[in-house]
Amino acid sequence: MSVFLARRFLSFLITVSGASVIIFLLLEVLPGDPALTMLGVDAPDSAIEAIRLELGLDRPAFIRYVDWIAGLFRGEMGLSYVYKVPVTELIGQRLHVTLPLAIGAMVLATLVSLSLGIFAATNHNRIGDYGVMGFSQLGLAIPDFWFGILLIILFAVVLHWLPSGGFPGWDEGIWRGVRSLMLPVFTQALGLTAIMTRVTRSSVLEVAREDFVRTARAKGLSRRAALWRHVLRNALVPVLTIGGLLVATVVTGTLIIENVFALPGLGKLIFDAISNRDLMVVKNVVLLFAAIVVVVNFVVDILYALVDPRIRIQS
Repeated sequence: MSVFLARRFLSFLITVSGASVIIFLLLEVLPGDPALTMLGVDAPDSAIEAIRLELGLDRPAFIRYVDWIAGLFRGEMGLSYVYKVPVTELIGQRLHVTLPLAIGAMVLATLVSLSLGIFAATNHNRIGDYGVMGFSQLGLAIPDFWFGILLIILFAVVLHWLPSGGFPGWDEGIWRGVRSLMLPVFTQALGLTAIMTRVTRSSVLEVAREDFVRTARAKGLSRRAALWRHVLRNALVPVLTIGGLLVATVVTGTLIIENVFALPGLGKLIFDAISNRDLMVVKNVVLLFAAIVVVVNFVVDILYALVDPRIRIQS
């Protein structure tokens, strides 16, 4: 197990390091002047030279990259050109919104999709199966932003049950914060639930047809017991795989969801940073998004070994 974890951790470090190099090259090294990008083509030469000196763009690229990475290890991400505050402080403030939104959407989607997928598989080719598959097809077809607008119209405008947008802050009370995130969580969970439901159903049906399951049934094990003891654990590997891949969808989905509901999260932050050409914020937030995706996939690799020991042994 220790060798398995060491190899996965090494792969994690290589991936994050590669992502940091690519982000740095795209924003600061490839043809084009970052200072000119931030100030615009009509900016005077004196202002462009001043911002180059302020950001250290007059130094060699390798030195700038090493300083950036060293600052990350110290918890320093530089100063935002637009907001004039440390990027670390900006990200810390926005994580209070983005993390509950992303975690809530993933947890809700996982619980609902597992339930619906198992129900559809155990009622294969029956009305329940057709109903679940119809729901999942509808969830895949509806765009997230349009579904969010429909929820706002129904629950905020017509019923007045939930706020239409904005975030009061956790200091105003946990319940107020939770109410503000309910509609965004439901909106982001729709597409995730649809995908994971179909994967769960297919995986359960495939494992249920394996010889070891038929042998267990032939020995007198009930259908329910065979499902919980043998089928589900073996069917979880594809579900974990798609769940890890969907984390990237959740991360990128915050760009849309947080703008639809006017949430002050990381998605809104990077959207505003791109609009304002604040490359310091863009660079660090994009790397944070990449690191989140890699970390989650690292955790998924560990869960593989726990769910199916054969993966650990083969590795």
